[in-house]
Amino acid sequence: MGLNLEAWWDEPEYKTSTTFHLRGRFILRKLYEHDPAKLDAVMTDLYQDAQPDPQDIGRIEWRAILAYMGASDEEILTVQKRMGRV
Repeated sequence: MGLNLEAWWDEPEYKTSTTFHLRGRFILRKLYEHDPAKLDAVMTDLYQDAQPDPQDIGRIEWRAILAYMGASDEEILTVQKRMGRV
């Protein structure tokens, strides 16, 4: 099914995101808007002590977060490319 991420990349907020930190914040915000309870659950499972800065989330963690949120394999790869984590 996927998350329909293609529309995200045309949003002005994403287009002006020029750093890993800003891109990561944008993606996490969009995931939160999609399903806040699910995002909170996966982030708590991955990061029990403290939430990391989005730029410090590694490739494997991005994959786990996105897969849990319902992203397709293609969408996961797209996000990882946009985050520079391939």
